[in-house]
This record gives sequence, C-alpha cells and structure tokens, in this order.
Amino acid sequence: MANIYIYSTMSSDNDYIIYKDGLAQSKVTISGKANVTDKITLIVKEGAVTVLTQEQYDMIKENSHFKKHLDGGFLSVEQKQVETTKVSKNMTKKDKSAQKKKEDFKDLNADIVVE
Repeated sequence: MANIYIYSTMSSDNDYIIYKDGLAQSKVTISGKANVTDKITLIVKEGAVTVLTQEQYDMIKENSHFKKHLDGGFLSVEQKQVETTKVSKNMTKKDKSAQKKKEDFKDLNADIVVE
C-alpha cells in the first residue's frame, strides 16, 4: 500500500477526529510547526510533512476541517515525497497563529526601527 504525503504550512499540529454514530472512533494528526522557531536549532521551517497510509488518508479526506484546511491552501496532498520547501512555496504561507517577524511590523509606524 502506497504512502500519502500531507504537507502543511500551519503553525500547530492538527488532529482530525473521525466520528461514527456521534462517537469518536479514531484520530489522525497532521504535523504543523511551520513558521515557528524550533526551540533547539532556532530554525523556522516553511512547512511540515506527515506520512499517512492510504487507510488513514481515506479516513480523513472527507473530514470537514481537513477539507477546510486543504481548500484554504494550508495543506497539500501528494503521492510522493518531495522537499517541503518546494511544495510549500505554492501554498498559503502562514495562518493567523504564525509567529510575527520583523517584516510584519514595518508598515505599522515608519518612525519605529526594529533591530
């Protein structure tokens, strides 16, 4: 069975819960941490990848939250593994919970210099 690669530009991990008859049956977690500084390396990743089995993907592909994130450009589904930066350049760059960067403040007040 082939793996499915889910690329994410979301700042946090997301759990997609699968319900049956109103009860939670299973959960699939898609990695986030894009645009968040790694506590050890201090590197800010542009995206993350989660490897799913075909069965896991089949469980979440109809999940309304998964579809919303996919339609919003925060997730990309691929059949093969590629470099995360290549996939993320065509995706929505960051969600509302992404860390602020110096560039995010440059238009607020031209008199303030951030160093």
